[in-house]
Amino acid sequence: MKLVLPALLFLATSALAQDSVKLSGRISNALSDSVVVSYNDNPIAYYPKDFVAHVDAKGNFGLAFPIPHGVYTQATIQHKNKLAEVIFYAGDNLTLTVNAAHFDSTIHYEGNGAAVENFIAKHTVGHGRINQYAIKVKTHINKEPADFIKNIEQELKVENEFLEKNKAGLPQSFISYWSSFFKYYNYFFIEQYPQTHAMIKVRRYTDTIPAENFSVVSHLPYAFNDSLLSVSTYLLYLTGVFEIKLKAAGYSFWPADTVNNRKFQDSVLRLVNKKMPSKSAEYYCAQNLYGRARNQPLERTKYMYTDFRKRWPQSEYMPLVAKQVTTAERLAPGQPAPDFDIITADGKNMKLSDLKGKVVFISFWASWCKPCVGEIIKEAKFNDLLKNKPVEFVHVSIDNDTTADNKLIAKHQMTGIFTHAEGEWYAKEVQLYGVQSLPTYFLIDEDGKFAMQNPPSPTQSTELLLAIGKLLK
Repeated sequence: MKLVLPALLFLATSALAQDSVKLSGRISNALSDSVVVSYNDNPIAYYPKDFVAHVDAKGNFGLAFPIPHGVYTQATIQHKNKLAEVIFYAGDNLTLTVNAAHFDSTIHYEGNGAAVENFIAKHTVGHGRINQYAIKVKTHINKEPADFIKNIEQELKVENEFLEKNKAGLPQSFISYWSSFFKYYNYFFIEQYPQTHAMIKVRRYTDTIPAENFSVVSHLPYAFNDSLLSVSTYLLYLTGVFEIKLKAAGYSFWPADTVNNRKFQDSVLRLVNKKMPSKSAEYYCAQNLYGRARNQPLERTKYMYTDFRKRWPQSEYMPLVAKQVTTAERLAPGQPAPDFDIITADGKNMKLSDLKGKVVFISFWASWCKPCVGEIIKEAKFNDLLKNKPVEFVHVSIDNDTTADNKLIAKHQMTGIFTHAEGEWYAKEVQLYGVQSLPTYFLIDEDGKFAMQNPPSPTQSTELLLAIGKLLK
């Protein structure tokens, strides 16, 4: 399992006109000298924006920051290890007071926009953070179809009852936003249910889905509405509704069947163009192209990009889509791998290009990414098999906490070349290699060129060893 940049689950807002929000306040028993406001205004990819305010000796702070105009924007306010969820709207002017020793139960807002934030604070105390709703719904995926639907409808009922009981003073636009958020989360998990339930049953990944699992899809409506494009869960719903409807109708194929896979995607796109309203279709096609550009044949990516430019030449998503297509071209098999500096854990300075003449397997990882750590541990079994072979494993951590990296390397006796990319998701190496999820892998041949798209992971040991073996001269 990969840890993917959580653009949609975190939030999604329009990247158009900007306005501003002001936030000030006082923190009693302050835990640090800063407050950080974070949000992501990119519905296609996760590039969070952070705004930092200094907390003085009396606990006072204040800052102003830009915000997308005319839409609600999910964000977080973080003070050391304390976190508050907020939903800003352009023009908000808020004063926050909180006792850091009892953070959730004492947080309170005054000023323009305070009704919304106090509602969210009350929800946190009684029902948990907003995206914890996903955790609640996930617990029901192990249920049989009828019980799954009954249980998630009950979860939605609880949320709607909370809203009804506490909606006094809330703008109608926010009430609509809030109720839509949870409704479309349910729709998204209906889309996820057939395969995920099958995987829970067999305790492994599987594409073999019993027909009865698809019975839940009858509860998934076509509920398109361009006015909901600022609601992150609506975007999640868009990304899977036609795929699961077609599968429920009996359309199936093996993942390795590229011909029928392409036919399936073409069928989905025809439905998108026929049934989705214009702006929703534009989003879907941009997101679909962005997500597939690096993982499908380059010719297919170029074809999809040409079609997108023809249909939406002025699309707000165009800059990011164009960048992704350019990245796909640059990282395609046969292209030279971008060079970067490597400072090893023992302080040795080198470059990736110094390894030319060897097959190089690169993994991007972080100490907080459990799948990454597990995959690196599995590499130990290659040591004897590749002994005295011109092969190197290079691990690039994007973690800010290098101490945590080093502890894991020592604890598990990890082997290979370890280096650190400073800047997390904005690190130069991350940008060069277009990394969007962890772990991410690249296989480079002895001439320093990319050898293949989507190389196997260490868990896929047989496939990875065969791929490496083919590259050894």
